[in-house]
Amino acid sequence: MVRYLLDITDSYERFICMSSDVGLRHYITFPEISSWGNDKFVITLENIEINMCEDIWFSPIINHNPNSIIASLLKEVDISQPECIFTVVLKRARILMDKRSVFMLLENEGGKHYHSDDCGFDVGDKYILIAGRSADYHDTMVWLRIIATGKLFLEFDEFDIIAQSTGLKNNISIESAKALNKTQELFIDLKKRDFNALHLNGVQSPFHDRAYLSRFFNYSENNNIAIKNYYVEG
Repeated sequence: MVRYLLDITDSYERFICMSSDVGLRHYITFPEISSWGNDKFVITLENIEINMCEDIWFSPIINHNPNSIIASLLKEVDISQPECIFTVVLKRARILMDKRSVFMLLENEGGKHYHSDDCGFDVGDKYILIAGRSADYHDTMVWLRIIATGKLFLEFDEFDIIAQSTGLKNNISIESAKALNKTQELFIDLKKRDFNALHLNGVQSPFHDRAYLSRFFNYSENNNIAIKNYYVEG
């Protein structure tokens, strides 16, 4: 099994696609709330689309495995062109980071539910938004606003790579995306997880408001960096 670990610290805003042109839903699994501490924090993503049109993303893969599907797909596109489109879907991947704070919003059956793990942050820390459907709880949307320190990595296996957009060609059709979505929803239903067992603390953080966020973070097309320290009293 060939596994990759990409450093996306300085490019995660451009790297991860939060929506799909063919309607493919992506899914999120977050750690058990009782395990949230100020150390390693891992978010699992399923059916997530990522960009592969820049050297910083595809070179580490090819250097590690010259026979990767990424190497063969690169032959179908002209990377030198600024308008080049080259994306793949990962059936499963993990974002790894050192967490400072997490502000979570869940929408379940029309209601909004909150959980905040507010530990503050320092200048230079990074803000990342991960949004998608829950891979564990039926009819649930997840918004995770995470403040992390240090580097961010994406980890995935070769066999989880699926070609998507190469140039103007979509390899996953709208019909295929619907079928994948339906299969994923069936898996979630079979888990029969009880949403009420999450034990959310109900704290609605002001960091869910983008205007409030902008007071503390500098936004760019690559990443979002804290420009002020933020400390939690008590």
